[in-house]
Amino acid sequence: MKLLHALALSIGALVAVWVFVSVGQPALGFSPWIGFVAWAAFFAAGGGKGGFGKALGAGVAGILLTAATLFAVNALGGGLVWLIGLVAVLAFVLVAMADLPALSYTPAAFLGAAAFFGSGGKVDESVFFVAITWLVGLAFGYASEAVGKRIAKPA
Repeated sequence: MKLLHALALSIGALVAVWVFVSVGQPALGFSPWIGFVAWAAFFAAGGGKGGFGKALGAGVAGILLTAATLFAVNALGGGLVWLIGLVAVLAFVLVAMADLPALSYTPAAFLGAAAFFGSGGKVDESVFFVAITWLVGLAFGYASEAVGKRIAKPA
């Protein structure tokens, strides 16, 4: 079996598991779309252990820095002016942190930030659930790649 088809098969099977876990088990608190975004970030970062690490560090940093930014906006009284200014600072930091190897995959940083904003941006236990969902999504990406490679027929 070609690697592409093996990946398609493994991803299809694991997507079914992810939907069962994230949608069928709402008490777990996973967001289906955040898991899919992290899964995509894993592949976009090159896959494998390297892609996992790049998407993990930068993605979780994006989530946590966005939560801190929204906390600061609220602490300053909220409002559009504070939001605009502090999100601009956040964007600067998400790019500048690429100087650190563990945080150097800027797309994952912005995807993590978007995941937190998209989750509702509440600075409460949501921060934990977004970060954990990101991690689980990366794990599903890693597993789908590993299974796909294992079942692929060498060319």
